[in-house]
Amino acid sequence: GINPFVHISYDLAQQIKPKHKKAMPVLVQINGKPTDPWHINMMPIGDGGFYLYLSGEVRKASKTKVGDIVEVKVRYDKDY
Repeated sequence: GINPFVHISYDLAQQIKPKHKKAMPVLVQINGKPTDPWHINMMPIGDGGFYLYLSGEVRKASKTKVGDIVEVKVRYDKDY
């Protein structure tokens, strides 16, 4: 009943944008899709890590479903 997500650990979050504590705007590709990355906000979870929620649109475009192992490319969206 909840949105599927990818857990982004504290260590990984620090590589994306050090010391960021609020919702973090990022550009995301799942399994290399789409060519132009999605703009998504990762949500903080209180331990320095984040949840990267994957909406139905994201899963459909990347041809993934809940439970799949995926390749995730994430970078900070400095233009957000």
